[in-house]
Amino acid sequence: MGLLDIIASGYLAKRVHNKFNPPQIEVPDDVSIVNIEAKGLGEYTITYKKKGSNSTSVFTISRSIVSRSGGWKFHW
Repeated sequence: MGLLDIIASGYLAKRVHNKFNPPQIEVPDDVSIVNIEAKGLGEYTITYKKKGSNSTSVFTISRSIVSRSGGWKFHW
């Protein structure tokens, strides 16, 4: 195995780990989560909508974020 093979396998292993181990998320009472998707090595894209609304919103978090305004909390 060459150096590039080792680096590539480590990268893919980390992506698989992120896909199956998303953060635990506490959301405000008027919000429901639609989707959580692993974007890269330490980032997640969260799609959510307000209860009673059909429109969705999206934001991205990284592992360094533990909270967001409005009552969002992330547990890694």
